[in-house]
Parts: sequence; C-alpha cells; structure tokens
Amino acid sequence: MRRALQLFGGLFCIFDFYLIHMKKYLLLIALFIGSNTFAQTIPNGGLESWTNLLFFFEPQGYVSSNYASVLLGGGGLPRANVFRSTDKKSGTYAAKLESYAQNAGDSLGVPGIMITGTLDLANATIQPGIPISGGRPTELRGFYKYTQGVLPDSGLISVALTKYDPSLGSLNVIGGGIVNLSNASNYTPFTIPIFYATNDVPDTAIIVVSTTAVFGFDTAALTSAPVGSVLFVDDLTFFGSATGLQSVDELIEASLYPNPTKDEVNVSFFQANSSDVNIYLISMDGRILKEQTQYLSAGKQNIKLNLADVDAGVYQLVVETVDGRISKTVVR
Repeated sequence: MRRALQLFGGLFCIFDFYLIHMKKYLLLIALFIGSNTFAQTIPNGGLESWTNLLFFFEPQGYVSSNYASVLLGGGGLPRANVFRSTDKKSGTYAAKLESYAQNAGDSLGVPGIMITGTLDLANATIQPGIPISGGRPTELRGFYKYTQGVLPDSGLISVALTKYDPSLGSLNVIGGGIVNLSNASNYTPFTIPIFYATNDVPDTAIIVVSTTAVFGFDTAALTSAPVGSVLFVDDLTFFGSATGLQSVDELIEASLYPNPTKDEVNVSFFQANSSDVNIYLISMDGRILKEQTQYLSAGKQNIKLNLADVDAGVYQLVVETVDGRISKTVVR
C-alpha cells in the first residue's frame, strides 16, 4: 500500500497544487485572451497507440491506474481498470476507465485514472507531463461518455500547463483548467478553457483523466471512488493561441442582456477588425450546447442567441473574434 501511495500520491500532490494555485489565479486573471484559431496535436491524443504489458494494455504517453492493483497487493493478477476500447469517437480506439471494488460489496474502490507522463516503476515515481510546443493553447477539447456508479459522482479532466525552471529544477504551473463530466450515454464534446497566470510559453502539459471527482489525500486516496463509474475519452486536442494577459479594455467590450434571461440573450460587443465570429454556449460540465459562426464586419455588433431549448441553469458564453476572446456567465 505504501508503495502504491508513493507512486500515485505524486499525481494527487500535483493535482492538489494545481487546484490551489488556479483558484487564486482565477481571481486575478482577466478572462480575455487573444486568439488565432488553430488545432495543436497532443501526442496520442486520439488514444490510438497502446503498449501490451501482458496483463493489460497501457496508453502510450500516459501512466494509468492499471498499476495500482499491482502495488496495492492482495495477490492474484493485476486488475486493469483503464482499457483500450473499440467503442470510440473516431479512429480505431478510445480509452475506457472504470472504478472497481477491491472486495465484493464495497461501494468505494479504486478510481480509473490516466495522467500524461512516464513511469519509473523501479523507484515508484511518475515523471508527469508530455512536451508541447507551438505557443499557448486557449482550450483543451475532446469527447467523452460517462456513467456514474453506485453513488453520485462525476468524471473529471484537468490540464495544467507548466514551464521548467532550471534554477529550481521543477515545473512551474503557468496556466490550466478543469471540467467535471456529467452522465452522457453518447460521445459528447467538452471544452476546457485554459487560463494563464503568466506570459510564459509552456513546455509541458499535464493532463489528468479520472472516473471520479472524489479525491482524497490520505491513505485511502486509492480506494475512495464510487464503484462502477465508467468514463470513455477520445480525440483530445489543444485549440487556439493566447497572445497574452490583456485587460478587458485592450480587447473587446461585451455585454449580455437580459441576464438572467428566459428564451433569448443578446450578445453585444465591438470588434476592431472584420472576421469570422464564433459563439459557444458551454455548460458548467464543459459540454458545448450551442455553436454558431458568422462573418462580421468591423464595428459594433449585436447577435441574438436563442436559449428556449436550453434547461434552466448557469452557463458560459464564449465569443471568439480575430481581436480576442471573452467568456461571460449567463443565467437561464
């Protein structure tokens, strides 16, 4: 058990550090980031490449909870809970993660977890992250399916973008985002906006995928997930390019009215240059519920978005133009 906690404790410490710092950063960072639209490939983001380790397949570029059963002990063969699945969004494979019980009748068990990185099994350590290049992505996008287990739960995907500091010999978190995933029987798109704390360009991406949002940081950390939760993930891609930490006034002015609203919201903003404008309505669990694109000339704009078919709740409305990007909260 101690060996297992040492290995995956590293994952939880990174995740905990990220959450603490991102909560503080989100209070300080403007939600405006310049954007030039492009897709940035994540190594094995399509989950097509897997390594056969005899008792289970391991996704290349990731360390998974498949090792947990080996290190937790208890005898028998390793109990895999991250699988190469042919139930995919595209390509040949996707990743299937599930939470399982160590003992019959348990309601809490081992979560299904993947984290980008490499494993040093001899020393029971994880080297987190994968190298990235090409700028400062503004979003992590992908597709998922999720079914909660015997207790209420939600899946979770987080991304922390870091830059190596040679003077300290460590990774500094410079940006990130997180999303909780609700039940979805079919592959559903999700978007995680990435917020930056500095103007640095990241060199490493730490992506965590989990069947549960219920994390612990004590000796029960690896047996705290509601049993039976299943998460499928496919087609992970970075998107967009942040140009800095501009203030609201330096980018675009935007307002929503009425807000709260019933059936329709007006999006009013100014853009300095003619361009395609993308508008997304995103649920709090990261699903893109509405998306529309149209070419608009420079100047004052007013776009109506019909919300009559959207359930009551709180959403993020994202506007992307060549001048920049804004995220506003809208209440239905």
